[in-house]
Amino acid sequence: MTELAEPPVLTAADRLRLYTPEEVIGMKLLAHSVRTLKDLAYAREIPHTRSAGKVMFRLDHILKIQLAGDVDPATRGQRHAA
Repeated sequence: MTELAEPPVLTAADRLRLYTPEEVIGMKLLAHSVRTLKDLAYAREIPHTRSAGKVMFRLDHILKIQLAGDVDPATRGQRHAA
């Protein structure tokens, strides 16, 4: 089993930095198109921030979007309680 690396230490500035959808896709942090990210944000389906009327993402937003796509094989075929 491989050991997990220590997570990087982020400064307050790192945590608060805002990324445009173009930067997020350019850095390959999410496997979406710029248009899809904007559409999902406008529909309030993914976490984001609006600054000066523009859709922006913090690192914690990007992580939440990534984690929302996780699949647990142990729960395969089970339905969520309504």
